[in-house]
Amino acid sequence: MQAYQSPPCPYCGATWNQPGAQACANCRNPLPPPQPTYAPPGYPQGQQPPQGYGAPNYPPQNYPGAAPGYPGQPGYPSYGPPGYQQPGGYGPDPGYGAYAPQGQPTAAAGTTFQILGRRFTLPLALPLSLPPALWQYGERVVKGAVRLAIGLVVVLVLLVLFLAVTPAVAAGQVSGANQALKLAASRQDKVDAAFTQALTVRSSPADPTAAKAYFDKTAKTVNDGLGLVQADEGALTSFDQRLTVLQWIAPSRRASAADARHHLSVALAGLKQADQALTAASNELRVIQPYNEAIIDYAKIAAAFAKHDLVAAGAPYPDAQQKIDLAISNSHAAGLPPQIAKQVSSFSEVLMNTESLIQAMQAKDTAGIKKYTDARNAALAAMASPGETVPADYETKTFGPMQKAYDTAMKALKSAS
Repeated sequence: MQAYQSPPCPYCGATWNQPGAQACANCRNPLPPPQPTYAPPGYPQGQQPPQGYGAPNYPPQNYPGAAPGYPGQPGYPSYGPPGYQQPGGYGPDPGYGAYAPQGQPTAAAGTTFQILGRRFTLPLALPLSLPPALWQYGERVVKGAVRLAIGLVVVLVLLVLFLAVTPAVAAGQVSGANQALKLAASRQDKVDAAFTQALTVRSSPADPTAAKAYFDKTAKTVNDGLGLVQADEGALTSFDQRLTVLQWIAPSRRASAADARHHLSVALAGLKQADQALTAASNELRVIQPYNEAIIDYAKIAAAFAKHDLVAAGAPYPDAQQKIDLAISNSHAAGLPPQIAKQVSSFSEVLMNTESLIQAMQAKDTAGIKKYTDARNAALAAMASPGETVPADYETKTFGPMQKAYDTAMKALKSAS
């Protein structure tokens, strides 16, 4: 026989609530109002007869959910005097888990929910004050809590960086900057040697072959000095950029960072002057070296031409023209006087007109011989004109003040250390 069952609770499914109960005995959530049911004779429709007491001389009725039988039989509630209520109400012991009508255990109301695509069950029942409907927002709550936790961790990390790590980093950068300044000052002698070569870059032997070795040596000294200057310039610029930030985020190291930046500024001003001067001297040598080699080839052409050996005179021309083309491509680099570009261009015309003259002589072309002879002589005259001649003191006037600024900066660094 089956015990009385109430309509299932919409929250937990319990079916053992007392008739007329306002809240579920299992999950304590409010129950919906009772629906109109059958009433025995003498009771208005829509009302249920009182339960839990005896009805003398009244035959048992087949109420909804109850099985026929006699009081005291299994499956029936016990009857008592009028007004007597059975202790504990209907249903199993509250201390045990709830069971569905089929006998399967069910989770307490609100204890099972889904977050991030996975299902979770809490070991305890939810507080009575938290409506189960709120658990549909569980995923949002968890995401918000995760974001808050991440934010707190970030703030904590920033505080640690600000209070402990950043001052140590700033101190390390100040120390590194001071070491870089000392290294730059220690290289002054090598840079000054490069300046000496730059100031006399065109003081070469008259013989083009001997001048080639001189230009090769000069170029190596100038380029080595320029490499040292640019390496120091890059290192000091990097330290200055980092200290610019650190002096504001590490207040305890602000004074030492500012002092280091002052020395960096002095050194960088001098190094920039040295960089400009030695870059110009290096660019000038990049024109002079292939130009001088083209002159060596032209000397061979002239020697063969003087011997009326036209075949030998024409042989060096392709190599000579290739070298002068390289000189022309380098003649517009930074720091070079305009006379250099004009002179190498005129020498290119000398080579081309000489080659054309040789071909005219081989063809016994009298008009061609005169034409190309005049064009070659005009190009040679242009090379010797003031418009295509670099003044002898150009390097001294241009590079001298730059070297002085560099030496002054290095002297200030050495006196401060």
